[in-house]
Amino acid sequence: MTIRTITLATLLASATAWGTMAQQSQAPQGQMQHPSGGQMAMSAESLPEECRTAVQAGGQMQGMQNMQGMDMSGMMQNMQGMMANMNEAQKGYMQAMMKMHGPMMAAHMIKDSDVAFICGIIAHHQGAIDMADVVLKTGNNAEAKKMAEKTKKEQGQEIAEMKEWLQKNAKKEGAQ
Repeated sequence: MTIRTITLATLLASATAWGTMAQQSQAPQGQMQHPSGGQMAMSAESLPEECRTAVQAGGQMQGMQNMQGMDMSGMMQNMQGMMANMNEAQKGYMQAMMKMHGPMMAAHMIKDSDVAFICGIIAHHQGAIDMADVVLKTGNNAEAKKMAEKTKKEQGQEIAEMKEWLQKNAKKEGAQ
């Protein structure tokens, strides 16, 4: 009986704390509060113009915007607890992932499969570049840093190629 009472009290206190925290740390519309204190974009803003236009044409962004009203305070509280114990590299990788996921999700709302793929991969490649920057800043292994430099170069080149493809093909593919 005592264990049940303690468990119930703990759950009630946690729920109250999460609710209070969610009210105190409201992020601007279109963004979620990142555990490190920054914002996580839930939009296509960082994608090329052709991708943003295709996302809007797909009409699915309203569904993503409706996600903004969801109570994510419990998840955010858990992530903040995890982040408190992370080192600089771990926090950097988490930030890169959080920055990447919103644009990737938005890109996959594009109805045209080819354009959705290209736009999603652009966000993914940018995430790889951001993670490479983390290891270049915090890593100690020369071979890992060499791979990070190679990743930045190759992924950057591929992003440029994909942007060119979008300029040539996005309208032809019916995305706009």
